[in-house]
Amino acid sequence: MASFGFVGYEDLADERVVDGNVEYVDTAIARSLEEHNRQVSAGLAELAERTTDYTVRYRLGSGGTLQPLDEWGNPLPVKDEGVYDVAFPIQGGGTAWGDNRVSRALMTVGEAQRLTMGMLRRDADWVRRHFLAAIFDNTSWAFTDEEKGSLTVQPLANADTVTYVRQNGTWATDSHYLTQAGAIADATNPFPTIRTELAEHPENGGPYVAYVPSALTGAVQGLANFVDVTDPNVNPGIMAPALTNVPGRGFGDAVLGYVDGVWIVEWSFLPATHIITVARGAEKKALRMREYPAAALQGLIQENHSPDGNLFERRFIRYAGFGAFNRVGALVFEPSQAGVYTIPTGYTTPLAV
Repeated sequence: MASFGFVGYEDLADERVVDGNVEYVDTAIARSLEEHNRQVSAGLAELAERTTDYTVRYRLGSGGTLQPLDEWGNPLPVKDEGVYDVAFPIQGGGTAWGDNRVSRALMTVGEAQRLTMGMLRRDADWVRRHFLAAIFDNTSWAFTDEEKGSLTVQPLANADTVTYVRQNGTWATDSHYLTQAGAIADATNPFPTIRTELAEHPENGGPYVAYVPSALTGAVQGLANFVDVTDPNVNPGIMAPALTNVPGRGFGDAVLGYVDGVWIVEWSFLPATHIITVARGAEKKALRMREYPAAALQGLIQENHSPDGNLFERRFIRYAGFGAFNRVGALVFEPSQAGVYTIPTGYTTPLAV
């Protein structure tokens, strides 16, 4: 399968780059990079807003009720909102492929395409692991910014002192890292609670979409209330129930069905023990992805380097970082735990790479 920029060049796959194809390959790499950045931005749009801010104050809508009027029929002014502060890190990652005068002369268009695809896959992996770590790690951490000093990066709501407004107008602390002692089953079905936890906040709205690792899909599909999504290749018949308004799969593999107000999407990349549920209709995204304000440093960028005229490198670099923004806009659930949430292996922030 050709990467986006190399589509149309399949007949050149076995030709050498130096034999009149240098411009084609340079253009194909640039187009592949542009499309990759577009797809990454589109994929992240469900969960993360892009920003160049290093810290912001998240403003919550107010709760409460009306007050008595004074003798002139006037209410007293009230503070309209609660707030909490969040901050965002920025980290660098990169990869490269290189050649020398011999390998460069022998390289084919197909090899250049394969190497380019490898670079893009590694970037996708980096972005995915970093935004998942911002969700899975339930602790705050200090990021040292060379210009701004020490910044406290927050997780989702983790039962700290921050209070959040609820649909009934009250304020309370909250945790969006849920566990239960038993595995997923009809007697221990977590999805009504998951939906309630997200829907109780007025800034959230549906659809509510749960990303489920492949290891847990069997248990979820076995729930009595689970309804399978209709196979587009099979006509269920006029008497058979069929789901409507099926959402897109987002960054998952496939939409499996619906249970107790939550859409179920399988995502094989997830660790086998954790489910992420997102309020897709939330006013603000659960995360923000920070980038540098200079456009030349945003997205996955390419730079070329030759130290001596013989060796040549194509470098692919990304600067970005993730932190919670709407701390109640997503929720993590871990079954088979007795009330003690555990961060999945490899997702403790800050990631080493």
